[in-house]
Amino acid sequence: MILLLIFPILATLYSLPLVFGWVGPNPIYGFRNERTRSNRHLWYRANRIAGIAIIVAMIFCVAIEFAIPSLRQTHAGHLTSVLIQISALIIANAWTTFRILTKRTPRQ
Repeated sequence: MILLLIFPILATLYSLPLVFGWVGPNPIYGFRNERTRSNRHLWYRANRIAGIAIIVAMIFCVAIEFAIPSLRQTHAGHLTSVLIQISALIIANAWTTFRILTKRTPRQ
């Protein structure tokens, strides 16, 4: 059971610096694309949205794992839980990309 919580905990810890704006523009860590690297304000906004999306996705995953006992009690359930977690992370990233790239922002 504890193994199913490791990834959500690590993903949440990864996202906290993004939510609180502790990470400035860089080529390694954070929500990076051409628009966010060229606009400092957009960088912090995009990373805040991405961090919150990751936290929400991980809370959703843990809630599903606790709501469906077979996810906790079987090997197939454990694999399914991991796939749900990875899928939720991908969906959070896709949602953030859509949210940031479809909204017009003034160039700085």
